[in-house]
Order: sequence, then structure tokens, then C-alpha cells
Amino acid sequence: MRPEIDFAGRQVHGSRETQDDYYGFCPLSTETDGFDGLLLGLADGMGGYKGGSTASRIVVESFIEHFCFSRGSIPERLLSSLRASRRSLLEEIARNDESLGHMGSTLVAVVWSPAGLHWVSVGDSGLYLFRDGAIQRINADHSMTPLLAEQVAQGEMTAEEAAHHPDRHALRSAIAARPLEIYELRDEPFVLQRGDIVCAATDGLATLSPDAVTERLQTNARQSAAHIASALLIAVNEIGKKKQDNATVAVVRQE
Repeated sequence: MRPEIDFAGRQVHGSRETQDDYYGFCPLSTETDGFDGLLLGLADGMGGYKGGSTASRIVVESFIEHFCFSRGSIPERLLSSLRASRRSLLEEIARNDESLGHMGSTLVAVVWSPAGLHWVSVGDSGLYLFRDGAIQRINADHSMTPLLAEQVAQGEMTAEEAAHHPDRHALRSAIAARPLEIYELRDEPFVLQRGDIVCAATDGLATLSPDAVTERLQTNARQSAAHIASALLIAVNEIGKKKQDNATVAVVRQE
């Protein structure tokens, strides 16, 4: 593992009975992968009691396992691992009764290499870059939110109408039994700079406003990845939202 990469993840249940988020890290080495780096997988499952937690675990674990045993370019391995994770989910659905037939999961899977970041993502789980005191989302959001924002920009609805739209959190894509038609593959490396902080997060983090996330990152930017992840989730808990969703944050610091 390259010593200049510091990484950690943290989770909170919120008000949910089950933890439907799942994440995992896997160090990558020159001997097996041709470069020293890191793989992160993070997912937010859906499908009711047991279904959501099962889906997110299967998707992340099968993705990481397939990536670590596959060969080819990073984008090729990301895409084949995405397909493998969906196959594993379909196999689990087939082995169980129909109670798991509607389970599915988002996914953001990221590879750090000396050249930069590559990723593949499905759904609304976010990948964020904190650089020079500002934060930006760098992967696509496959929910209805960006489509509603576009309608607001075109004057087709008001910002208030978009904010209260009943479908604003609906997913346009997920790893599930239905065909996977929308995903994002970053096949060219996203170049990082010294001091960059990259965060992957499920939508439970959206309880915090972008300004609140930025403030926490500004305050804790010189701390460890574990400290930063904890600080963000402490801020989520402090709000005390009545129906707080599971929230998971995985942080990687480029030192």
C-alpha cells in the first residue's frame, strides 16, 4: 500500500432498524495489479427488511472479489466487476423466495492508481472531491434530482416545486433484477493533487447541506481519514432528523 494514501470508512444507522449500506476497501499491489493503489466499493441497498442489507453486501463483496482476480485495464476490470456484481445479486434472488425479488443496490466503486481516479457508479451514491477549500460531486447522480434541477433551470418548474416533488429521490438506475441501462464509467484517469480529499457517501449524508459538509471538511482537512469520516457523521447525528436514513462515508486522503 502506498503510504501517501490514508483511508477509512464510518457508518450510522440513523432511525432505521437495519443497516442497508455496505462498504469495503482492498489495497492493490504492483505484484498482482501492476500498480500500487486502492479499491473502494460503497453501496446503498433497497428491498425492505433483509433485502437491502443483503443486496448491498453482495454487490460490494462480489465486485471487490471479481476486480481483484480479474486482469486487463482498470476500466475493463471495473466494467466486468460491475457485471459480475449484478450476476451475483441475480443468483441470490434465484436462490431465495420472492421476498427478495425486489432487492437492489446503488454502487460507487473507485480505483486510486498513480495516474489518478477511475470509477464506475450506478444510482445516487455520491463521489465527492474536496480541493482548495471547496467540494464538488464528480460522479453522476442517477436519481430524478438532476432532471428536476434541469427543469428548474429551464423555467419549467420552481425550485420549491422541485424540492417537494414526490419523485425527487427516485432512482433512474440500480443494480437489480431489471436490466442495468444507466451507469457511469470513468475510463480516463481523474488526476489528483496533493492534499485532495475524496469522499464516497450514501444519500444519508444529504441530511447535511453542501455548506455544512464543506465546513466540516475545512475544519478537519488536516486530520486522518477516520477522523474526517467520523466528523461528518457526527454532524449528521447532531441534526437529529426524525427519519434519518442510514449514512455511510468512506474517505481517502491524498497526502
